[in-house]
Amino acid sequence: MKIDFKINMQDVNSDYVNRELEEFAATHPPGVSVIQAVDMWHESVEYNIEHFQNSNKQLIIVTQNDAVYEKIPAHAFITPVKGTVEDAKLYVNFSHFIILSEHQKISFDDFEVSWQKSDIILCDFEDIDSVDSKIYKYFHTHFDAAEAHGSGPGFYDKLVKENTVLLPSGKLFVHEFNGKLSFRMNIWLQQLLAIASVSGEVKKTAAVVIHHELDRGFPESAEELLLVIRQIDDQLQKRYDAHLVALLNHFNKQFTVPLKNRVDRGEIDKDALICDMKAQGIENIHYKALNKGDAKKLVLAYCFPPYNDTSGNVMAKRIHESGEIVDIISNNMDRIRTRDEKLLNLVSELLDSQIMLDGPQAFSSWGSIESYIDNGYQQYLNHKEKYEEIYSRAMFTQSHFLGYEIKRHHTGVKWVAEFSDPLHKDVNAELRYAPVEDDGYIESLKNDLDPKYHALINDNVFNLCEVLPFIHADELIFTNTHQLEYMIGRFDPELQAIVMEKATVSQHPTPPEALYDLVQSYYKLDETTINLAYFGNFYDTRGFRQIELVAKQLYDRGVNNFKIHVFTNLRGNTMRFYNNSDFKAYITLNPYVSYFEFLNLANKLDVLMIFDAETIGIKPFNPYVPSKLSDYRGSDSLVWAFTEAGSILDQTEEDNITITRQHEYHEYGPAFAGLAERLNKELYRADMITCSK
Repeated sequence: MKIDFKINMQDVNSDYVNRELEEFAATHPPGVSVIQAVDMWHESVEYNIEHFQNSNKQLIIVTQNDAVYEKIPAHAFITPVKGTVEDAKLYVNFSHFIILSEHQKISFDDFEVSWQKSDIILCDFEDIDSVDSKIYKYFHTHFDAAEAHGSGPGFYDKLVKENTVLLPSGKLFVHEFNGKLSFRMNIWLQQLLAIASVSGEVKKTAAVVIHHELDRGFPESAEELLLVIRQIDDQLQKRYDAHLVALLNHFNKQFTVPLKNRVDRGEIDKDALICDMKAQGIENIHYKALNKGDAKKLVLAYCFPPYNDTSGNVMAKRIHESGEIVDIISNNMDRIRTRDEKLLNLVSELLDSQIMLDGPQAFSSWGSIESYIDNGYQQYLNHKEKYEEIYSRAMFTQSHFLGYEIKRHHTGVKWVAEFSDPLHKDVNAELRYAPVEDDGYIESLKNDLDPKYHALINDNVFNLCEVLPFIHADELIFTNTHQLEYMIGRFDPELQAIVMEKATVSQHPTPPEALYDLVQSYYKLDETTINLAYFGNFYDTRGFRQIELVAKQLYDRGVNNFKIHVFTNLRGNTMRFYNNSDFKAYITLNPYVSYFEFLNLANKLDVLMIFDAETIGIKPFNPYVPSKLSDYRGSDSLVWAFTEAGSILDQTEEDNITITRQHEYHEYGPAFAGLAERLNKELYRADMITCSK
């Protein structure tokens, strides 16, 4: 089978070092160099000396014991070294190497080198007792069949845990043996880091046999465990290959679990441990392992990171804001959402377990809701003793349906339900409708309700997604007071009072400052120009025409030192409007960027533009607050808000937010002049003169 892990090519130093080391080994002829580390003379050393009589084999015996060193015979195929394993590596002559302890033997039967210099060779294993050794032996015996089952972390476990593989000599220096680690742990790291940087085939041979296993044992002290984790973390900081990251994180978890066990026994403090890990420069802390079993809250988020979706991102920010460790039940969204693994940084420090179901993927279809209810409820039952609270958020509707299913059967658990926007009616005040395709389910809802609420129950998913939490949830979260008022307006005063008593208004949370620098954007900007930006979808009530109108109003008032950078969904209509625009010289269209690049760009641009949804003549008042506002608030940039009179955004009073009513076009110029003054940039430049059509 082929292994081809990729290094991060932006890390030019690592790339250079790797190339130099591989060139060092490139001239080594085919063969095997065996490094045997010896503290005390052992019969296995004598055996190995007697059997190294072949021109394509080399035995390097390394010791710091004078008496041992003097017993090593002078021989053409035997190299004595006084020093450490690192010293011995410099004497390797052949294309492949293996490192043995003093009590291990190696035997060769009809040995011929038939592999490439980049290949990893699995040796046979005899005279063994431990479980790990027997697992490797079975793996070696059945390798041809096992190879067909893929190469997950379990595959690499077998390559790493026993010193039974011949490694390319170009990987000699991927790990420096550390005297504070056991010999076995140094072997683990040598083999893991070699495999993690190799590009070659894994092959097996029966002609090379390792006899006896390494001394058992696992790091006992927190200091030793952290040393191993630091080595793995160093590699994680340099890699982007998804399979390799999964492999390294697999071992990262293995060495973090014993630390978690110490925390659970009260031997070390968890917060102090995390502080120590950060102080040592460990960036990829395996929080899932450290948080295992600690969650008291279960979050129901049908769409959640690593999928790129506004609702999922807001839910992740909610978790960060709460500071509580959680479990999450989400759903595979590969068909309708892109993945961005970095999004998990929003919540990684507070994640115990994320259970990702593999049900149908849809916005509101009953099949997808029913699957999420059934499978999600089963997952809840598997761990129900853990949870004191469940928290659901819609969009998507599936989340609230699962929340209700849990609450109806387990009334003692607290249910908190959050609404991102009104569900029953869309932005154009049109009724949203998706059918509940199960009459029995509708009847069961009525059976659980007081008859006075039966008239509220129908076959509309979006109606039920409001009604069920309103009646059954213990707490309701709304993003603004207008949203709350609008959503309860269709109900009678009694139910309105029930909702109001349970309601909390909490605007979308702002990301922590550190996340604005997690990803660096290399988007080019002219620093002498006033750079404005719009991030987000174009909708029926918010589109390219609004951006163009801003450019027109500024141009008509003699302002030309500006550029509006738009990051959006580049659909046909948008491109057509742009290509036909008289003001496209002042507008740059770009596709979406990832969430964390967006945060970084939000810090680098001068002015961030945000628009209210237009609801005048459609709704009695504006129940929306653009979710981007919360991200903008955490940036260093100024915000220019184009509002509807009386909206929540219109009433916002913050130092870095400039409010301009959308249809008061005569105010665009003065508002922009105020922004330019704060930025200390000119409104007009002679070299920026353009002529509109």
